Amino acid sequence: NGENSKPEYWILQRKTGALEKVPVGANGRLSPDGSQILYSDQGNLYVYDVAKKKATQLTFDAVAGTISNEWAVWSPDGTSIAFVQSDESDVRRRSSLLPGDPTYPEVREQPFARVGENIPVLRIGVVDTEGKETRWLPIPIPKEGYYIGDLSWAGNSDEVLVEKQSRFRDERQFLIADVNSGRITIIYEESDKAWVVGGHGINEGVDWVRNYRNFIVLTEKDGWRHAYLCSRDGKKEVLLTPGDYDIIERAGLDEAHGWFYYYASPDNGTQKYLYRVRVDGKGEAERITPTDQPGTHRYTISPDGKWALHTYSSAN
Repeated sequence: NGENSKPEYWILQRKTGALEKVPVGANGRLSPDGSQILYSDQGNLYVYDVAKKKATQLTFDAVAGTISNEWAVWSPDGTSIAFVQSDESDVRRRSSLLPGDPTYPEVREQPFARVGENIPVLRIGVVDTEGKETRWLPIPIPKEGYYIGDLSWAGNSDEVLVEKQSRFRDERQFLIADVNSGRITIIYEESDKAWVVGGHGINEGVDWVRNYRNFIVLTEKDGWRHAYLCSRDGKKEVLLTPGDYDIIERAGLDEAHGWFYYYASPDNGTQKYLYRVRVDGKGEAERITPTDQPGTHRYTISPDGKWALHTYSSAN
């Protein structure tokens, strides 16, 4: 509770019912096999071994208020972590008053980049779980800097997927970086003089399908926010959601049954409904939300795609 509160992590032993508090920092993330917890503390990354009850520091170069290692993701085999290092050394600071005693107010300085000024310098590293070696991916860093829309592993523990966005958001690329060789491959790119990003946060990244041979990406390159099915080599793409309307956001993927779920409201921009379309691009989109329930809807779809927790809200 409050601005300075920190999350707590606990382990429940299902067989015995015993609870154990785990001494980890912020943003704890379990390894794929559940044996370790990745977390950050004071800008550095650590892993905590649940069985050994031991923490291992992975990065050592954080500087308070300047350099931090963040946005860390486990490799599928649990032996490596990809992460983003942010260096705000050249970002101007802005002062603001902290709430408290009005007689003796405290001042906080935070990095704040105005339009056209320096932004944080980003680079992506891959570190092993013992913190012995960090490999920096050779992604070109333009003078004006760039943003990262998404960071994940591309279906294996040797390749990292990076969504790279230009400083002025007029170019967008999806890169696959080979951790071992350093080879960088562009699998998707687009540009627009005005604004190229297909959405904020919720619509970034890709949905992999067909054993990582294809991916689904959301883009506004045809004037509407639509979903496209693309081949991994970037040579083929299929429009999955034709029509004069925007996808609001992704809702889920049920590849076993061949469905891509998304939210849209083609006839009323103030509402939100669940739709689905075939992943192979065949057939027309199907509305799942009942037609007699006008309003906004949200679905948490089960992993097997058979069930969903449905929340419905309307003016009434």
